Amino acid sequence: MRYFTDFITGTALSRDEEGLEFCGRREACRSAAEALVEVANDTLRATQTSAVGTDLADLHLEAQVRNEAGTVVFRAQLTLALDWPDTRVGQG
Repeated sequence: MRYFTDFITGTALSRDEEGLEFCGRREACRSAAEALVEVANDTLRATQTSAVGTDLADLHLEAQVRNEAGTVVFRAQLTLALDWPDTRVGQG
């Protein structure tokens, strides 16, 4: 069966128009979860190499898997909250 994986980064939607064939829903969902981790890694790396002044405070990504009928059958969310405690405390 063909499944489609859409990614949401913040408010941006990247819609999968081609899809991939999988033996079943479980394989499609596993693939989407793995891809979500890769997208997070790529996003973090891109932020590190971007122009000065670009800061990543929080990262929220979502993957949605749709079946051929267009029904969302799986949703994975990944949130990374970054927090920098006051670095002046304890710094000599």
